[in-house]
Amino acid sequence: MSKAAVLGRRKRPLSLRAREELNGYAFILPWLIGLIALFGVPLIMSVVFALNEVKIIGTGGYTLEFAGIENFVHALTKDAYYPKYLAESLLNLLYNVPVIIVFSFFVAMLLKNKFRGSAAVNAIFFLPIILSSGLFLQMQTNFGQDTTTTLDAAMSSAANLSALKSVNMEKYLLEMGLSEDFISIITGPIDRIYTVISSSGVQIFIFLAGLKSISPSLYEAARVEGGNGWEMFWKITFPMVTPLLLVNLVYSIVDTFTSVGNSVMDYAYKQAFTEMNFGLSNAMCWIYLAILGVCIAVVAGIMSKRIFYYT
Repeated sequence: MSKAAVLGRRKRPLSLRAREELNGYAFILPWLIGLIALFGVPLIMSVVFALNEVKIIGTGGYTLEFAGIENFVHALTKDAYYPKYLAESLLNLLYNVPVIIVFSFFVAMLLKNKFRGSAAVNAIFFLPIILSSGLFLQMQTNFGQDTTTTLDAAMSSAANLSALKSVNMEKYLLEMGLSEDFISIITGPIDRIYTVISSSGVQIFIFLAGLKSISPSLYEAARVEGGNGWEMFWKITFPMVTPLLLVNLVYSIVDTFTSVGNSVMDYAYKQAFTEMNFGLSNAMCWIYLAILGVCIAVVAGIMSKRIFYYT
C-alpha cells in the first residue's frame, strides 16, 4: 500500500456514530471528574470498611480487622431486620414505580396542550420537588423551623386521608368475595396517592418535553391516511416517547430506593452511627446498591430492545 493511501486512510473523518460517542463522553466528563474527586476516596473506604471489622479507638481513631465477606453474610442471614427491610423496599418498588409511570404519563398527556391555567397546574405538580429539595430544607432550618417534622406530619395526614377513601372500596370488594391479598393490591395505589403524586413531578416534565417534541406533521399525515386517535397514540405517540419511558423508569427506581424514610437506608444509618458497627453498615449499603444495579440492568435490558429511536 502506497504512502498516500495510508495518509488518506488516517485523515478519513470520523463516522456519525463515533462523533456521537465522543460527544457523549465529553458530556459526562465533568460529572465523572466530580465523582472521582468528591466521592472516590469515600467509596474506596466504604469497600474497605465492608470487608473489615471496624473497632473505634478513643476519639477519631479506629482499627481494621479483616473479616472478608462476614459482614455481608451476617446482614443477609443473621440480622433479624435487614432481609425484611429489603423485601419491603422491593415490594414498594413493584407497587409504586408502575403507578408513578402511568400516572405521570397520563398527566403529561393532559398538560401537553395549552389551556388557561396550565402554568399553575405545572407549578403544582413541580411544587413537591421544590419542597423536598435540600436547599428548601436548609432555608427552613435557618429560619428555625423543623421542616422534617412538618413534612412528616403532612405526609402522615395525607396518607391517613387517602386510606380513609379506600375503606368503602375494601368493604365492597370483601362483600364480593375477593381475597384480602388481591384487595390490598387494588387499593394500595389509592392509599399511597400522596407518595405517587409527590414522586411524579420530574417524570411528568420529562414525558411532557418528549410529547411536545413530536412533530405535528406526523399526526397530520396520519389523519390524511385516515388514522384515528387510538391508532395515532400507539403508532406515533407511544413509540416516540419510549426512550423517555426508559429514562423515567430508571429515575423512578433510583428515587424509590433512595427516598426519604427508606427503611433499609435508615437501618444502615442506625447501624453505623448508633450501634457503631461501620463494617456491617457499609456491607448493607453495598448489598442494597447491588440489588439496585440488578433492577436497573433488568429494566434496561428489557426496554432497550423495545425502544424506538427517531432519526
